[in-house]
Amino acid sequence: MPVGQQNQKLRNNRRKTDGKATLAALLGMSYTHFPLILPGVHPLVAPLIMFRLKRRGFSNCRVEVSGTGLIVYADR
Repeated sequence: MPVGQQNQKLRNNRRKTDGKATLAALLGMSYTHFPLILPGVHPLVAPLIMFRLKRRGFSNCRVEVSGTGLIVYADR
């Protein structure tokens, strides 16, 4: 397989993020149940999610990057 086709295949297999999903996670996230699965959310949003959880009184917070987005864990 030529190098150009291999590079194209790798680009197609990368995790895709969605700007709408990222904004929805930041602005309209519900903190009622965990683990919270956020598909299509960009990994750079994880520190902001952590900050908001800590400000709302959650402890033992962590955000994991999965193949499809983010998974958020927290305890009250």
